[in-house]
Amino acid sequence: MFPDSNLNASKARHLDISAPDQIVETFADLTGNDARLSIRFEGLDVQYPVTLALLDRDLHQCVLRANNLEDLESLLTQRLPFYLDIQHTSMSMTSAMMRPLKVDGQADRIDIRSALPVSLKLTRQRNLFRATLERGMKVNMLMTAQRGGSEVEGRLVDLSIGGCLIAVSVNDAINFQIGMSLHRLRAVFPSSEAFDAAGCVRHMRCSDNSNDVLVGVVFDASLADFERQVWFYVREIEREAVRLEAPPERVVAPSRLFNEGSAALEMDAVSTPQEEALAALPLFDNVKNIARALGVQLINLQAGLSLETSVLCEQARLLLSLLQEDRQALLYALACVERHSTPLVCHGLLVATRLADMESGDRTTEQIVQMMACAMVHDFGKILLPEHVRLHQGAMDASTLSHLHAHVELLRFRIERDGFSADMRRDVLLSINERLDGSGYPRGLDGHSLNRLARMAAVVDVIDAMGRPRGDRPAWLALDIYRHIFNAGSQFDTACVNRYVKRYGFTPIGSLVAFSSGFQAWVMRLDARGLPSRVRVVRELTHNNSMNQVLEGADLVQLGTLEGGVGRHDSTMTPW
Repeated sequence: MFPDSNLNASKARHLDISAPDQIVETFADLTGNDARLSIRFEGLDVQYPVTLALLDRDLHQCVLRANNLEDLESLLTQRLPFYLDIQHTSMSMTSAMMRPLKVDGQADRIDIRSALPVSLKLTRQRNLFRATLERGMKVNMLMTAQRGGSEVEGRLVDLSIGGCLIAVSVNDAINFQIGMSLHRLRAVFPSSEAFDAAGCVRHMRCSDNSNDVLVGVVFDASLADFERQVWFYVREIEREAVRLEAPPERVVAPSRLFNEGSAALEMDAVSTPQEEALAALPLFDNVKNIARALGVQLINLQAGLSLETSVLCEQARLLLSLLQEDRQALLYALACVERHSTPLVCHGLLVATRLADMESGDRTTEQIVQMMACAMVHDFGKILLPEHVRLHQGAMDASTLSHLHAHVELLRFRIERDGFSADMRRDVLLSINERLDGSGYPRGLDGHSLNRLARMAAVVDVIDAMGRPRGDRPAWLALDIYRHIFNAGSQFDTACVNRYVKRYGFTPIGSLVAFSSGFQAWVMRLDARGLPSRVRVVRELTHNNSMNQVLEGADLVQLGTLEGGVGRHDSTMTPW
């Protein structure tokens, strides 16, 4: 009944409590609680407020205390039976008939001793009752944060008149923030019947039992017609849940919303050829799991929690082990995971991997792990920026840039201090956006204050960032990025840039390249000369045909001469 009561485990709106031990525990909950108690007599409209003065567990009796009113004392003296009514903010209960065993009248009060009732009938308040979708019930939710914005698909977990709980992927959850208004919510039942609402994100948390994020939404409409409509859906969900859990001998009429139950059954997902190929891709599942773990940290950060350095270091160790197992396979898997995670997470993973690839040197394993962990989350503070900055499209003016640069300090105070050395925090987390000429942020440090690791981190970060599309420009090709950095004057360490170019080449793994015979392909592996040795061919331009064929070694000759990197003009063209 109350927050700590075992009765809370039952989600039914109506519940009969008849087990003696549950009745005792329910009465125990009444002591010191904010419930309102009253007694009433058969045939009388008057209710008399009472409090629970004593609970005798051994005798299964209680003492109720009321004000000494003359009419009440008269009724009790006749030993007339009464009902106990219990009102709480979330539910109400009515007892079976109770009889006074002893009445003790004082100057200002009356104590009524009675046996505990044989049963209690519980009813949850309609506006607070939540109908939970059980296994075998599926209702799709479509959400739009702003008018004309992109639609996010989720799964309804429970529904009440006041709001609902929706499960969405970690990737999609990044689009929402606590307090954000939702322009449109649409619930689509298996029967294709749907209802629309508007609301606001009240809370977000990661699910304990799945890879989803649970988004709590409160509806912003309180009109009677809207409440009646939602209450119908609440009752139908509850009825279908009861039907699915009912024993065979109990016949429960199905809800029309779930197509007589047949359409509500969740079928095992059928993998597409692309998904099957991804599952077989070396290291892809490992990378996807790491990306999800970081996504959870990002959601927690957005919800007001701090980043957990122990979790970050654990994921960094996993990423380091993959780098040591097969460097090139990891780089391609990181390119492929971008459709399954968020830009902040994908950018952090690639920066961490390339930085460790370039700067492991004579460092200990623990130092490399901390370096990678700091690099993985160096941009996570951007999720804490105001929405108008975070979602800004186009070139930024000086004021917006100033707000953007605050992400470093925002993250600094939201990451646990234990787990990262002061050197790693300084050189990677806090200095990755600094420049040799002092034009960087947040502290405007120059080359005298930036060591080799900080200089290389800046190079790796900017190359990966420029290779990704942004609101004011498309993604740059590797060759154009290198030219830009070399022409950037004294902002970057030339030795670091040269080392990077030599290590990754002009057609790095994960880039789209063109061949003289009219084919375009994604680079999967490079040979010792830095040229593609394994590619995934995705398009034949002469006849504009889409393809999906992996070629390697001598088979690459049929593609013609390598012409270099090309831009991705079709968003459906992905590394896998």
